[in-house]
Amino acid sequence: MERKIRKIKEEIKGITLVALVVTIIVLLILAGVAISLSIGEDGIFKRAGEGAETYKNASENEKIELDKVSNYIGDYLNGNNKEDEEEEEEIVLDVEEAIKSGTIYKENTTIYDKYSNPVKVPAGFKLAKDSGKDVTKGIVIEDANAGDEISKGNQYVWVPIGDVKYNENGDVKTINLGRYEFETNTAGVMKQSADDYETVVEIDVNQSYNYVEKVNNNNEETLAKDLEEFITKAKNSGGYYIGRYEVGDANAKEERIFTEDTSHPEAIPVIKKDKWPYNYINQADASKLAKNLYNENSDVESDLISSYAWDTVIIFIQTFSGDIDYSKQIYLQESLNTTGNEHDSNNNYDVRCNIYDMAGNVEEWTTEECTNVNSPCVDRGGRYGDKNDYVANRSYSNTNASRNVLGFRTIMYL
Repeated sequence: MERKIRKIKEEIKGITLVALVVTIIVLLILAGVAISLSIGEDGIFKRAGEGAETYKNASENEKIELDKVSNYIGDYLNGNNKEDEEEEEEIVLDVEEAIKSGTIYKENTTIYDKYSNPVKVPAGFKLAKDSGKDVTKGIVIEDANAGDEISKGNQYVWVPIGDVKYNENGDVKTINLGRYEFETNTAGVMKQSADDYETVVEIDVNQSYNYVEKVNNNNEETLAKDLEEFITKAKNSGGYYIGRYEVGDANAKEERIFTEDTSHPEAIPVIKKDKWPYNYINQADASKLAKNLYNENSDVESDLISSYAWDTVIIFIQTFSGDIDYSKQIYLQESLNTTGNEHDSNNNYDVRCNIYDMAGNVEEWTTEECTNVNSPCVDRGGRYGDKNDYVANRSYSNTNASRNVLGFRTIMYL
């Protein structure tokens, strides 16, 4: 019996050792697999590290996006919309591109022609589709929303002051703002520089009386709105604007056939093509209408044209249009035409540098003054039916003068 018991114990002991060895081997295999999964190329630890890094990056990106949203909301509430900033960066500053795009400028903006000449465009204006592509050809701007509904479509031409480049080589010609006399020299002789505007300088045109542009006098209505402001702003801007056409009547369907005794009809002044000139108006009424044309707009000033503006336009035209004697041009049509009519009876053109009718249609009131105390009001330019009046012509009338051949033109500056 003892022998059987001992044999059973030995057998049990042997089975236990085998099992132990097998167990150890299995454990070693499992340990190897575990180590491989943990620290191998795609191990658990590496995966865990990558996961942590991904979570960190996602967290940082989320913070950045939240900051963007927060900044956008803050900018929007403060009126600094980022989209608006992007739009401002895309403002068209090239004349040719502005003509093609029809860009309406939201604020007074300086743009440049192909020769790098600056043109300052007022807020609410755009370049006209038929504008010249460089300053020498006449840059035309058009009211898009600067005034009221009636004013939309009003057109003005840029008159440069100072050095003007006229070719690809950068060659320049200089336009000096001033008052000129054209009687003895059709090219013009400067009699008064704009720098000396406060001095009363008389221009003698071989008549009984002379002509002056005053800063002060007893009749405020005959003066420029603010001569000093015009000269200062025009020089700072490098130019000013002149109405492309004589001021027209927005409502007139045909030429007015009134007498001097007929009270002037209520009418709306516009600067547009194919409108009947706003005639039968005295100098004081013309001045009021011109001054108030953009009275509610803080971006621009309008006024009745001064002798500085009129004479400098002639110099500009003679310098760049090829018509070196335009100051003595006479427009020979026999009857009144709508504004912007190009041909006279001899098939000539009364348009230079995109500016119409300075030689014809109606004579135009200015803020210049005559030394004749009984007829102090001065008009310039030619008129229909008269072969003696010409672009640079100066004429004087009394304060009540109101005739079919008397109209007016505006200037605008910023």
